[in-house]
Amino acid sequence: MNFEHLDPHSEELSAQLERDEHYRVLRAIPKPYCSMPNNGAPPDGKCIAIVDTETTGLNAATDEIIELAIMLVFVSDDGEVVGHFGPFSWLQEPQVELHPRITLVTGLTEQQLVGQHIDDEFATGLLDRADLIVAHNAAFDAAFIERRYPQLAGRSWGCSCREIDWLMLGYDGRAQQHLLAQAGWFSNAHRAGDDVWSLFWLLMQRHRDPRESVVRTHLARLIELSGRTTTLLQAERFPFSAKELLKARGYSWNPAGPFWQTELPPEKVDHEQAWAYRNGLPALTTRTITACERHR
Repeated sequence: MNFEHLDPHSEELSAQLERDEHYRVLRAIPKPYCSMPNNGAPPDGKCIAIVDTETTGLNAATDEIIELAIMLVFVSDDGEVVGHFGPFSWLQEPQVELHPRITLVTGLTEQQLVGQHIDDEFATGLLDRADLIVAHNAAFDAAFIERRYPQLAGRSWGCSCREIDWLMLGYDGRAQQHLLAQAGWFSNAHRAGDDVWSLFWLLMQRHRDPRESVVRTHLARLIELSGRTTTLLQAERFPFSAKELLKARGYSWNPAGPFWQTELPPEKVDHEQAWAYRNGLPALTTRTITACERHR
């Protein structure tokens, strides 16, 4: 990982502190920079778009994007980064009054947004170039992106929050800034461009999963996970009394169904159906899920 932006003298002091079990050291991530081979020409390999949105609220059907940030990352077949540029970010004046709580969360004020507009042509060009779109809360960002840009509906998405097994990797929690701190770094938060860059930095950290034989980046791990085919099991027409049983089993409530659901590898579907039968529950409805349907 790049430490060139850090002061050498301060690093000596940090090294001393790190040897003391009573201290933990957090380092500031560097300012965003581009790294592209071949005089900037896009290299061969898969293209990943890392995105983040700031919005007027949580409902993609009624709320609006007020800030959008995108960066492109190019990776080789084994998931190693071979080039990256961005993030690019834009502000957007909303059609509604900005709630004070949104200002507290994002730091954006109505005065900052007046007359601002996202460069939709540039933004969609970047997203259309990507083989996979990544966000830390993909279900949230995908909903807002696809409402603004319906031509991008059905694109492949990966979620660094939900798809990476952070607990198995030795982390606790899933909040982006908390994960970054556990990796030894800190950054500004809640502005889209800052969040995109800090997510890229988090995904560039290398860690060994105890179930794997190699040390690799979280980005390489996420690309592999997002490419898998899984089965969504839907507990439809289930009695209310089964609520706690399903929650304990790891099912989550989908109000759009409405039903309880869980996502499993195909080889575990028969076992799950047998579990439902043993507990006197109706048969589970199933459908195949890929990165094009996941997080929707």
